[in-house]
Amino acid sequence: MSVRILSAAQMRWADMVTIEAGASGFELMDRAGRAVADAVIDRMPDFGRVVIVVGPGNNGGDGFAAARCLRTRRIPVTLVMLVPFEALHGDTLAHAQLAKDAGAKLRDAASDACFDELNRWLLRAVMVVDAIFGTGLARPLDGRMVKAVAQINSADRPVLSIDIASGLDADSGEVKGAAVKADFTIPIAAYKWGYWMGEGPDYSGLLLPAAAIGIEDETLCRAWGAIADSSACDEAADLRSACFIHADMMAQAWPKRQRSSHKGLFGRVWIFGGSAGFTGAPRLASLGALAAGAGLVSVVCPDDVYPVVAANSLEAMVHAQSSGAWMRDGDGLIDQADAIVAGPGWGCAQATLLAQLLSMERPLLLDADALNMIASDTELQSRLRKRDSLTVLTPHPGEAARLLACSVSVIQADRKKAVLMLAKRYACWVVLKGNETLIASPSGDVMLNPSGSAQLAVAGSGDVLAGMLGRQLAVCYKQKADVGVMLGAAVGLHGQAGEAGGWYLAGELAGVVAGLRQAIERKHGDAA
Repeated sequence: MSVRILSAAQMRWADMVTIEAGASGFELMDRAGRAVADAVIDRMPDFGRVVIVVGPGNNGGDGFAAARCLRTRRIPVTLVMLVPFEALHGDTLAHAQLAKDAGAKLRDAASDACFDELNRWLLRAVMVVDAIFGTGLARPLDGRMVKAVAQINSADRPVLSIDIASGLDADSGEVKGAAVKADFTIPIAAYKWGYWMGEGPDYSGLLLPAAAIGIEDETLCRAWGAIADSSACDEAADLRSACFIHADMMAQAWPKRQRSSHKGLFGRVWIFGGSAGFTGAPRLASLGALAAGAGLVSVVCPDDVYPVVAANSLEAMVHAQSSGAWMRDGDGLIDQADAIVAGPGWGCAQATLLAQLLSMERPLLLDADALNMIASDTELQSRLRKRDSLTVLTPHPGEAARLLACSVSVIQADRKKAVLMLAKRYACWVVLKGNETLIASPSGDVMLNPSGSAQLAVAGSGDVLAGMLGRQLAVCYKQKADVGVMLGAAVGLHGQAGEAGGWYLAGELAGVVAGLRQAIERKHGDAA
């Protein structure tokens, strides 16, 4: 299964290279049609007529190919054509003729005089397939195409879009005048950014697995280097690769635990946070670290909140900031740390201590108030950029806006560009939280998290994630694990836990995370 995310131009390049290497464009279209037909059969609510609305180009060709495959399974199909049959050419024309020969009804809706054919057949459909425009759409829809989209959207039938909802920009998620509101979208060969950017999530529906049509994964990977991404600019790191977080990452992050394991093997995480009114944040971060599998967790908090934090942290060791034992040069307790998390509930009066942490040669995760202090202090920014050790920033859109000195609306308008800019400007890994969290490396590798839900919009869920990521950094330090895999696994697991029912408090979320993580470890044990 492909997990690659490509721009429209990169996808066209991969398609072209595959055909130039000897693959048949007709065969690629045929495979896409078979995948679409399988998706229709899996998703149609009842046996009945499938109406495929076709436009020009390859997207329409995929629709014709799907029609022939559906007819071989004795499913009634009507192809409502928004372009004249005589305007078709090449592989699209060949598949149109095959669909007609297989018994699919071809109905002309290419002119105003016969446009009512579209609505007549939509009313007869049990399912509609949108094969009007694909990723190559470069201009806003107008005229009859806008009217066709409106009729599809008002037909009250489940809609499957091929590759991307017609009218949706494949790169930005912008609606080009009008767009089909799909219930399902089946990506062809690879995923496109438009599903998640801009208005894309409102029009893409449920994303199905990408259809394998014969374009090699190596070709998809080469496309990133061959065609520059539109988000690249002087301020942003060049996009080197893009994929979404998947189950294999979690399998690598949480292998079976050996019978002889002890807590020292699973990472020591130190958390700096807490202030008056915000004593729960470091506690939740410690629960997140433990839920993700950390062996030992220590919390360092200001003296005035030490009694409260200590009394509510049975699982973590808690130290007051004024206690010098944890920070002695050479033999302090913190020298045992495998990773450090700084910022949850910390307040913005800890710049001196933050500067000390930035100088330590340990993996460091900066969250919440640590990010706010960096955003307002050029000396801290300089220290951050000069760090040689692994560093991760975990901003939400407001914190990202402060770090980039822009508005939240600018961040949200192009989250991919924003995360790349942060990674380049601060020379570290960045986890840009929000709907479809993005992770970027300093060298321009981007991962997108497709899981999560609005349940995560609750105080403390980000603190739990900070602790989880801290545990992953500890494993990177101890075991030289792949940083991208470990960060992606934690973000993915956090998102999956957020989708689960039965919780509404961040402390309960940590328990769900622990259950999912243990299930992954047990699955490996059962497989063995």
